[in-house]
Amino acid sequence: MISIKKLSELGQAELDSLFNRYGEDFSSVMINTVIPIVNDVKSGGDAAVLKYTKKFDGVDPGAVMAGSDEIDEGYRNTPREAVGAFLAAAKNIEEFHRHQLRDDIRYSRDDGTVLGVMYQPIESAAVYVPGGKASYPSSILMGVIPARIAGTGKITLITPPAKNGRLPDAVAAVCKVLGVERVVKSGGAQGIAAAGFGTETVVKSDIIVGPGNVYVTAAKSYLFSLGAVQIDSMAGPSEVLVIADGSADPRWVAFDLLSQAEHEEMATAILVTTSRGLAVKVAEEISRDIESGGGRHEMKEASIKNRGLVLIADSLEEAIDFSNRYGPEHMEFMVDDPMKYLPLIRNVGSLFLGHHSPVAAGDYFSGTNHILPTGGATRFSSGTSVETFMRRTTFQCLSEKALENARGPVGIMSGIEGFGDKHGGSVEVRFEKK
Repeated sequence: MISIKKLSELGQAELDSLFNRYGEDFSSVMINTVIPIVNDVKSGGDAAVLKYTKKFDGVDPGAVMAGSDEIDEGYRNTPREAVGAFLAAAKNIEEFHRHQLRDDIRYSRDDGTVLGVMYQPIESAAVYVPGGKASYPSSILMGVIPARIAGTGKITLITPPAKNGRLPDAVAAVCKVLGVERVVKSGGAQGIAAAGFGTETVVKSDIIVGPGNVYVTAAKSYLFSLGAVQIDSMAGPSEVLVIADGSADPRWVAFDLLSQAEHEEMATAILVTTSRGLAVKVAEEISRDIESGGGRHEMKEASIKNRGLVLIADSLEEAIDFSNRYGPEHMEFMVDDPMKYLPLIRNVGSLFLGHHSPVAAGDYFSGTNHILPTGGATRFSSGTSVETFMRRTTFQCLSEKALENARGPVGIMSGIEGFGDKHGGSVEVRFEKK
């Protein structure tokens, strides 16, 4: 069911396909579908959003924005134990993210120059919450809470409606407990465009975060290319890389791999282990689980068959080197003394250390964020955080003495670049009376 290979015996072509996987190629989707939809929403506003919601979701939501009545109704329909679980998770997420707040920077030089950095919130933000194959109310927590802590005042949620045209109950319940009042009942490119440009009823957002399908990703990318919004990243299918030695429980490892496989058919689950015995047992556990059927069986089977992999490494160091080059969205490090190896680990979206830290803990409850870069983008980007929703502004205030010190170098450098007349002149003119 799942392939077992020796890491050191992988060919260059196999390694290249793993390390250079990137995201999906959505150029045809962009040109043929997304750009026309986005431009139609830009000109047509709410009417265009409703048109595409009916076309793609097959329902009439009645209005683009959810009313307070359906948010309240969804909250009432949600079991109290579910609301309590989301509240407990919200507390942990808020606690962790408050530690990410940055202090402004300000310092002076002896010549009277004052330099610094101001951190200020992005005023308006949109959080996309996927629907379709599954509903993700936990993503509301992961997007809204950091934005609130950053100080963002206008927060809009974007999510597809349920089959009855209203918000899914659990989504409405989390909106209620977080006090989210602006909810766009439309997904896909049309929902993204509504938030990116604004409509008669949707407030324009300056940043859009949250994972989605290829249409969502393409729409976010297109709006970013226009300079309309900032985005978090171009998220692709979910992925996990587990590094484990012989101390790991094979059933635990199998469940952790399958927990990513059950996201969708394109999800990727990889185990790198120093134990051939563990590799064989994990493969057996996975086969047993899939053969037994159960929840989301077809997705798990397709994911494991087409994108699952078990690699046997000669050492943990070799396994870590592979992970550093792979750049996984999630990485579990299932060994007895994981902190010992922490300085060696790089390029991970979110890291789960030890035998009792499954990805699900971070997805829902521990407090870290689950909106993460995929497709190897962890090599140059990070997951959603408070800083995602903040702008960094530098400032400077020069004294006359400081500008005089800069006079010569500015004149020389601006002259080399061909801007000596007015760049350099803007400094020189201040000393003409001298």
